[in-house]
Amino acid sequence: MSTNNKYISNIYWDRMWIFFEIKPVASERFFPYIINADGSYKAYLLKHSEGLYKLNITNPGNCRMLPLGTYHIAYDNAGPLEASASSSTADSFIKYCSPENKDITEDNKRFIYFHSEREYRVDFSDNDVFSFTSSDGQRTDIKKRIKIKTRLERRRHRIAKTVLRTVYNFDYFKYRKLSKHKEKNILLFSDQSEEMGSNMAALKDGLIRAGYKPEESLRAVTTKHYSFAHWMKTLKKLAKADYIFLDDHSQTTDWLTIKGATITQIWHAGAGFKSTGYSRFGMKASPAPVSGHRQYNYGITGSRNIRHFFSEVWGINDSMVLPAGMPRLDKYLDKAYQTKTKEKLLMDYPILSKRVILFAPTYRGANKKHAYYPYKKLDFDEMYRVAEETDSVFVFKMHPFVSKPVPIPEEYRDRMFDISGYPNINDLFYVTDLLITDYSSNIYEFSLMRKPILFFAFDIDGYSNSRGFHRDYRTNVPGKITETFEEMCAAIRAEDFEYEKVEEYIENNFEKTDSHACDRIIDWIIRGNIPEEYKLEMKKEFKRVIC
Repeated sequence: MSTNNKYISNIYWDRMWIFFEIKPVASERFFPYIINADGSYKAYLLKHSEGLYKLNITNPGNCRMLPLGTYHIAYDNAGPLEASASSSTADSFIKYCSPENKDITEDNKRFIYFHSEREYRVDFSDNDVFSFTSSDGQRTDIKKRIKIKTRLERRRHRIAKTVLRTVYNFDYFKYRKLSKHKEKNILLFSDQSEEMGSNMAALKDGLIRAGYKPEESLRAVTTKHYSFAHWMKTLKKLAKADYIFLDDHSQTTDWLTIKGATITQIWHAGAGFKSTGYSRFGMKASPAPVSGHRQYNYGITGSRNIRHFFSEVWGINDSMVLPAGMPRLDKYLDKAYQTKTKEKLLMDYPILSKRVILFAPTYRGANKKHAYYPYKKLDFDEMYRVAEETDSVFVFKMHPFVSKPVPIPEEYRDRMFDISGYPNINDLFYVTDLLITDYSSNIYEFSLMRKPILFFAFDIDGYSNSRGFHRDYRTNVPGKITETFEEMCAAIRAEDFEYEKVEEYIENNFEKTDSHACDRIIDWIIRGNIPEEYKLEMKKEFKRVIC
């Protein structure tokens, strides 16, 4: 093995990203990559900054988990667009030089999933050549205690899924292979709710305007049980579909492989900060290495500046997230709709004619079943005094997952109102003067109203540790952050909202706000007219991995 002067000076993690500092900084063409022991798998690292490169173990570039095996770090001067699987790597291995005799095994990491029973591990070593090993298996540090009832339920679920897969495959063969398939079958699909979300509802309207007849399948499988007959109907729709649109994670796609359909995720969160999906791999309620996210052909976002946040969540490449714009913005930005909606709101809820402070935080808890908001953090006496002093009303719109109503004292209802039952929070933004939230994605649409936002993030450190963020919360939110109730009230009284951050946020998060997002989605995905620049980006990204 020939020697070279390149060496790894440091290794560290950021969630599921491994960062490698490589010295000396290369002035020539320099493309580091990982390669397994037999040379059959090669994945180029992404450049983060000068001398700093990174690898996402949940998606090295081919929308799959980093395969199990032992890897070395090497480099070439060709790069992924010119290299091939047969490229010579014998002369280009990069060694690790431990800073201050650091034990490299301190950087070993494990990612827990499947009810905390399994783990994906990455272990570092530095013998003759620096390497790391990825492995997967049962956790060895816990005693596996599964109740008999749980074992029986899992067995029943496995049998049910096997039966349903068989039904689906039969339906697929029947409707796709044996029938004449002429019309484009479009399915709007949800496993999260029996009510259609705003993004999907907007897309449905756009499809109908364009002459299509989309089918629907809306369920709430996390909280409800459905009959076998219901599942038969659902599987029939999935088998017939040419295009499937989701607006959230679908548990069905975790165990059912969809055939013959283009799957597009039009996630409801425009540009939230909460980590979810693979961005929090190994944390509580994270997905398994293989999940429904892996089946997406495309995702939709509002700007190419932020699509890497979405691709990270879904474990797909940045280029697969198309900046077509969020469908629900088409109606939201329509001036006629704004006027009509505002007039109706003021008629139905006269309290909204005053200065409106909309309190709309996200939920706490692991999932929909355990969702709550800690109302004890709010002093309703003090909030009422603030409302009086500023001649305002507090309107509460809690997350749909939070079932417990806001405990507003009866004597304060002239200036406090719980409107959580109203179906579309975006409508409320037209009559809102100040939004108070925390880690919710509702800041996305509200920012376009160009009104102030105040953040009540009393649990920012704990939330960050347990839930995690895509990006640094403190430096990216479009408004002032308050971490105590007293700070929040003081900011309202002083009108100290750091409003200048709103315009910066809009510039970074929106590329198209022309009310034609649905038209673009239909044209690009259903009619196949994805712009060439995005097609080229997809080809380049997939070349990062050579198998």
